[in-house]
This record gives sequence, structure tokens and C-alpha cells, in this order.
Amino acid sequence: MAGGLKKFIKSVRNSKTIAEERAVIRKESAKIRTSFRNVQLDDQTRKKNIQKLLYLYIMGEPTHFGQVECLKLVATPQFSNKRLGYLATMLLLDENQEVITLTTNSLDNDINSTNQYIVSSALTTLGNIASPDMARDLYTVVEAHLDGNNAYLRKKAAIVAAKLIEKEPDLVEVFLSKVESLLDDKNHAVLLGGLQLARVIHETDSASHATLSEFVPKLLYHLKMLITTGYSPEYDVGGVPDPFLCVSLLQTLTLLFENDKNCPHVEAYHDLLTQIASKIDTGKNSGNVVLYEAVRSIFRINPDSSLKILGVNILAKFLKSKDNNTRYVALNTLLSVLELEPQAVQRHRATIVACLQDGDISIRRRALELTFAIINKQNIRLLAKELLAFLQNSDTDLKPYVTTQFTLVAEQYAPNEKWFFENLITMLKYAGNYISTDVSSNIIGLTIQIKDKELVKFITTELFNASIEDRTQYGLNLIATWCLGEYGDLIEGSVPGSKIVELLSSFINFPSYDDESKNMHLIGYCLTACLKLSVRITDAGTIEHLRQLLKSKTNDMDLEIQTRAMEYLQIFSQPMSIKKGILAKMPPPPMKEKQSISLMLTSDKKTHNKAKPVDSNDLLLDLLGEDVDTPTVLNGNTQSVRTPENNLDLLSDIFGDKPNNNTSKPANSTATPQVNKASDLLLDDLLFSPSATVSAPKVNTIIAFEDANVSVGFVTVENGRGLASLEAHISNKGLNNISALSILLAVPKSQKLQLSPISTTTLQSKGSALQTFKITGAEGSKIKLRAKLSYTTDGQAVTKQFEFSSASTL
Repeated sequence: MAGGLKKFIKSVRNSKTIAEERAVIRKESAKIRTSFRNVQLDDQTRKKNIQKLLYLYIMGEPTHFGQVECLKLVATPQFSNKRLGYLATMLLLDENQEVITLTTNSLDNDINSTNQYIVSSALTTLGNIASPDMARDLYTVVEAHLDGNNAYLRKKAAIVAAKLIEKEPDLVEVFLSKVESLLDDKNHAVLLGGLQLARVIHETDSASHATLSEFVPKLLYHLKMLITTGYSPEYDVGGVPDPFLCVSLLQTLTLLFENDKNCPHVEAYHDLLTQIASKIDTGKNSGNVVLYEAVRSIFRINPDSSLKILGVNILAKFLKSKDNNTRYVALNTLLSVLELEPQAVQRHRATIVACLQDGDISIRRRALELTFAIINKQNIRLLAKELLAFLQNSDTDLKPYVTTQFTLVAEQYAPNEKWFFENLITMLKYAGNYISTDVSSNIIGLTIQIKDKELVKFITTELFNASIEDRTQYGLNLIATWCLGEYGDLIEGSVPGSKIVELLSSFINFPSYDDESKNMHLIGYCLTACLKLSVRITDAGTIEHLRQLLKSKTNDMDLEIQTRAMEYLQIFSQPMSIKKGILAKMPPPPMKEKQSISLMLTSDKKTHNKAKPVDSNDLLLDLLGEDVDTPTVLNGNTQSVRTPENNLDLLSDIFGDKPNNNTSKPANSTATPQVNKASDLLLDDLLFSPSATVSAPKVNTIIAFEDANVSVGFVTVENGRGLASLEAHISNKGLNNISALSILLAVPKSQKLQLSPISTTTLQSKGSALQTFKITGAEGSKIKLRAKLSYTTDGQAVTKQFEFSSASTL
């Protein structure tokens, strides 16, 4: 075939348009297909084709038609051909494809080859593509190399043995006996392989823990020798003796101590961790890697306070590093260990706050989350100033997070009510356009709860003055309008009624927001404020101006605004005795429990909602009854079981409590119907219930549940035409490993669930698992789930339940 890989790459890169590039790729792909059909194709041409096929794979093009040719290249005797064939096999094939079974004989032959480089390539391929069947067929040849004398192949074989155990756990009993000889080897590469094998066996088989614990003195000796040994040119990296082995030893020892709290050697390990912290320099990355792993080990084995303080101090040194990656790691780790040693983290508050001004957005995000996490009653005044200063000049995409979190922590730790509302008003001045509906509703609800009339007067006056100064901050103007309508009588003596009418008039007649729904929402608030003020203000001239404002909107182009204005004019004309009853001040509403949000799984353009956790004692399957799709595990595969349906589509039958769509109102309040338009006012009643919400934008990513150990996020991959494909991402937030991980899902009886197996049931620290599922049902119906999450961490079984609903529809 004419032309090689370089010519092909040059042709692709010289393409001036996407269409031209696609044409070049299609033409070359067709040539490769034609060439593969030639039964007399020579190995050299096949090699060139496979090289081009790998380039197509890198570009995301289809390559399935060349899979068998990769296996033919593997079967050739030349090492260069085998190496390319094995590389292509690892990239283009996986354990789930049937053609992979054809490689078994080639792998068997090559692993027994006399050429160590051919053996190495075959072992590497086996480790990457092995299926459970291949693991059972080929474990004997791997075992033979573990007993060999070639250190290079022993290391490879140990790592591959660990991979085979992950595919076939029954092989633990075969390879467990090989661990001791590997750990006795003085060669660092072999020792690294042995440590990897030991960790996988430990995580796979709990019965092996006692045997592996016997190797602790040996591992402590290796670690001690590594720390105390001077310069070694063979293994030295940046002044640190073999940081790779050091990290692996720390990981393995920590895993063993974590599951054996009564080990007699724990004090010796504490001493070694102290030596590592004091001897290794933080000036280079190689040293930082070892120190970071030492810090993770400290907080996983949970030693005495002095060692934990030492770990926090190491992280504080990382914060002063010039390397962005090092600072990011430090902030992330401090956030995860804050609950274990809060006072030690507090000592480095100034360094953490300084990171809010860092030029790297990822560091600012982590520093921001950590700053909120360290707030308490003692430092709330100081950190509130820093956060408000940050908010004034922060990135636009961070302002919604800051306003939400600031409201929560200020409410929790405020020294007094006046300080709380002063800071909230400042927040609204800086970022009123970025507050969520929940935040504005929460502020209104908290205002209603205040019993001190002087404080209410102060708040209303401050909001009025702030809105006069800046009429572009939507959240500020919205809350100010509500307070003026509800408490206008309190400020009548200090603020002329004409000024209030002037402000409301400017909001009604001169909307200043690009988002039309915001303008309509604010106008709706203003109309209701005008109606309320008619019974709160005594000046006749002002009352007439309020009536004229309402009248001006009776011919509005928006039907909802027009209808509301006409209804309000009817109420306006009623006798004062009737109006006072209808427009009485709103009673304090029940406040919803609020939870903090996290930036860990958020992206710059995605909004995440937190679902309400359910009591773990409320058993999922018991509550769901018989009219739901519930996942059932059969022979290791999760399947969906369809149960009988009723004609009634009652969500309450599935999720326990019956939903009550009637909001509790005073007897003298008037309800307005709810409408589903983009410009909805969503005013629950004439009294502006603070639970009113604005329609949220459609998003795909939602954080559904989060606790100290794990977080569960849902991603809508595809939806529409009665079908939705979703992914559940379960992440380990903590430092402890998680095992026995499972998540069960249930959907309403009008929908059907197809649940795939979870990608892994064990999560290391910061690891994640993926589970995909599909929901089918009536087109346009909403996605609603109830989930039961189960896992084991630090020897304790945890079960959590939560509900989840998405803005996406089928």
C-alpha cells in the first residue's frame, strides 16, 4: 500500500477544513479496509496499516475492522511486529470482546519465550486485557515467572498477578504464598511489584489479613533502611532515595495498620512517619510526593494528636510552595482532614485566606471551600470581611456558590441578628444578580421571623437605600420590594411615601435586566407591594399613586402581569376593613433545613442541586411497595423487575408521603393559580410566600447526595422521546478505603428502570465508581428516583437513602 504513517499524518494536518480532513480520513480508512481483505498481505504492509489504525484510534475514528489483523501481527516471530501488535491489541480490544479469546495461545507462547522483552510485552498485554476466563487459563505461566531469577520479569509478573486477582478473586490462594519471597527481594523493582500484589490481595480477600500482617516488621525494616540510607545514584530522585518505593511502602503499611488497630508495631510506624516528616525536604516534587503520602497515612491510621498536627503543618508548608499543583493538593487534603484536627487547620487560617487571591482558578475554588469550612463563632467576623471582599472582585462563576454558602454560615455563626442582616445586605449589594431563588426565599423567611420591630425597620430602610443607589442588582431589588410591601408602614416616618412609590415605579416602568423573566418577576413583586402598601401607608396622595401604578399595568403585553394588575385593582377598590383582612402581615413560615454545597464536583457552567437525604432506617424496598421497578441482583448481574401497575399514577404511592400541593395559608389570604411559563411570577399568594421559586434552568449534572465519606452525582447523558440514559458517579471523598459499595434505585410505577452493574465495589481514597442506567416511560415525564446507598468504611457498614429529581425529562 502506497504511503506510510508519516505521509498520512501530514495529509491530515495539511487539511484546511474539517470537511477536507474527514475526506482524507475516510479515504485512508477505505484503503486500510481494502488492504486487510487481501489474503496474501505481507507482514510489513500489515505493520504499516496497524500504525495508521492506531493514529485513527487516537483521533476517535472507528477501528474495529482491524482487530483481527492486530492478532495476526502478534503471531509473527519478529519482536518489532509483536510489540506493535500487542500495543494495538491493548488499545483496540478489551475483555468484553469475543475476539480477545484468540489471543490466549499467543500470550501463552510468548510468556514462555526465551526473549525477556517478548515476555514483558505479553505480560503487559495480559494485565491490561485479561478477562476472568483468561486469568484462569494463564495464571500458571505468570506464577512460573514469580519463582524465576529474572528481576525484570518477576516485577512484571507480580503486577500482572495483581491484575489477574482483580479479575478472578479465587486466584488469591495461588498468589498469596508468593508475596513473602517478593518482599524479601532486595531489588527495588521486585519489591514494588510485591507490594502492589500484597495490597490487591488485602483488598480482595479479608481472610488474608492475618497472613499479610505478619509481613509488617519486614516492611518497616525496608522503610527504615530507605529513609536512613544516604545518597544512592541508582535510585535517587531529586535527593530522595527511591520515592516510588517509599510511597508504595507507606501505602501498604497504612493499609495493614488501618485494619489492625492493635498491631504491636504501630509505635514504630509512628516514629518512621515522624522521621520522614523531619528529614525529607519540601523543595522538590519528589520530596513532596513522599511527604504527601506520609500525611495521608497519618490521618488514615488516626494516631495521637501530635502526629496529626505534624501532618497539618506539612500541608501548610505545601501552601507556601510556588507550584500550583502542590498548593492545590494541600488545600484539598486540608479540607478532608479538617474534621479530624480542626484546631491545627485553624492555625493556618491566614495562609488559607491568602490563597483566595491566587491567580489559578482551581486554587481559588479549593481555598474558597476550605475558608467556608473553617468558619466558626470565633472567626466569623474576620472571615466574613475577607469573603465579602473576595465576592466583590471574584469570578462570576463563583458568585452563586459564595452567596449561597455565605448565607448559610452567617446564619449559623452570626454573633447577633443585626450583624447578620448587615452582612447579607452587603452581600446583596455586591452580588445581588447571582443569588439563587433559595437564598432570596431564605432571607425573606428569616426577616419574617424577626420579632424586634426596630431591627425590621432598620433592615427595610437599609434595603431601600441600597436599591436607590443601585437598581441593577436583581436579588437586592427583589428582597427590598418585598420588605417595602410588607413593612412599609414601619419606615413611613423616616422615608417619604413618595420616594417608595418612585422606586417601585422605576422597577415597573424601566426594567433593567437582560433576562425578561427577571423583569416580569420583579414587576409582579412590585404590583403586590403596591397593593399591600395601600393598607399600610396613610397618605392619600401616595395611595392614589399606588393605584395609578396598578392601573398602568392593566394593558400590559404579558397576560399574567395584566391579569394580576386587574385583580389587584379590584381588591384595591374594596372597603378598608376587607382589604386589611386580605392583606394582613404574613405569619412566620416554617423554615426548611438547609445544607451546604460543595465545589468538588461542579464545573464552571453547571449548576448542582442537593437532594434531601432520607433516614437510613426507612428501608427502600419496604417503602416502595409493589408498584415500582426495583433492581434485583441475579448471578452477579443487576436486572430490572417490572411489577404490576395501577391505572393511577400517584407518586405518593411510591415514595411514601403523599405530596400536598396546597401551601398552608392564613384564612384571610387569597391564592392565585400556578402557571408554567418562562415568565412565571410564581407568587404563591398575595402575601409573597418566601417559598416561591423561579423556574430553574435545565441542567444535566446534579449532586444528589453527599456525606463525610462519599458523594453521588448523576449525569444525564441522553434524554428525550420517552428514554433517558444516566450515569451515577460515586466518589470517595475521605482518606479511608470503601468496600462493599452498592447503590439500588427505584422509579415511579409509570416508568421502567434498566440498571447496569456498578464498575467497582471498592474505592480507594479519592477513587470513583460508575454505574449506568436507563429509564423509559411516557414522553415528557420527569425523572424521579429513590436511591439506597450502602458501603463499608473503617470497619463500619453505612446505609443511606435519598431522593433525586432532575430537571431533565424523558
